[in-house]
Amino acid sequence: MGRCPVAKRLLTGVVSASLVAASCSGCFLHDDKVAQKTARITVDNNTRTSHAVSCSQVEWLLTADITAAPASVRVLLKLDPENPKLESVHFDNFAGFSGVSDSGAGDAKIRFANDTYTITGTAEGSQLNDPRVSVSAPFKIEVGC
Repeated sequence: MGRCPVAKRLLTGVVSASLVAASCSGCFLHDDKVAQKTARITVDNNTRTSHAVSCSQVEWLLTADITAAPASVRVLLKLDPENPKLESVHFDNFAGFSGVSDSGAGDAKIRFANDTYTITGTAEGSQLNDPRVSVSAPFKIEVGC
């Protein structure tokens, strides 16, 4: 018969516990940080950086809502693996400017590199201090979604 069955059970228990501990050694060492989305917006030479960026996607339409109080900017992109297309950009009270750039007003180009969309162009709208007069404003938006 076997010698010292208690010692074998003890050794088996120690080896099993060691294997469990070794396999789970990285289980509790994960980083809970979520990459913070940022946006840098320039309209008519007024630049703001915002960390209040919310991105959502429904099918192939990506929406980036950016808040830079008191302003808000909404970017709508139609995603395409090779060539994303800008649907529209809406500015609401960004340094006093409210306007839009889309297929009917203004013009814009989009580029995607390093997980960042860069949109440049002009928007048509008005200034808060004189909403009756139409103005064009050059803009650049860099947003990571």
